[in-house]
Amino acid sequence: ADLYDEYKTRLMENNVRQFLQFTGKINKGIKDTIESHPWMFLAYNNGIAATADDMDVDANGYIKSISNFQIVNGGQTTASIYHTKKKDKVDISDVYVQVKLSIVKKKDEFVKIVSDISKYANTQNKVNNADFSSNNPILVELEKVSRYVMTPVTPERSIQTYWFFERA
Repeated sequence: ADLYDEYKTRLMENNVRQFLQFTGKINKGIKDTIESHPWMFLAYNNGIAATADDMDVDANGYIKSISNFQIVNGGQTTASIYHTKKKDKVDISDVYVQVKLSIVKKKDEFVKIVSDISKYANTQNKVNNADFSSNNPILVELEKVSRYVMTPVTPERSIQTYWFFERA
């Protein structure tokens, strides 16, 4: 939030999107987590993918400086945290975010590497709401039963087979 406050959109010049406000369900969800379960933010959020061209660390491994720091994926997360703190006056002291920082040393390939990181970080398989219920205990048990209970013999079918149940 402090970096975004200081650098605003310059922090995300290599990001594919600017802040989409709190109109969509994703950013509303981010804001809701910050407001109601800030201690779970790290567990619920995918974090930030960032690049830089150089980093200096001290003897203990702490970052002293970073050159050309850019958030290439996670701009919605960053801006949501900032706006929730600044505009809604929400305490974010329990909000933690993981950052994957890639130091890109090849200056002549910087633009392509940053573009590829952004592309691949934004290319994920969609998860449908139905997928979240796949571990429901009833469905897990139904799947187990389908593996050992055979179909009945009927006048139309004299051969027993196993049921097919797709849980996940």
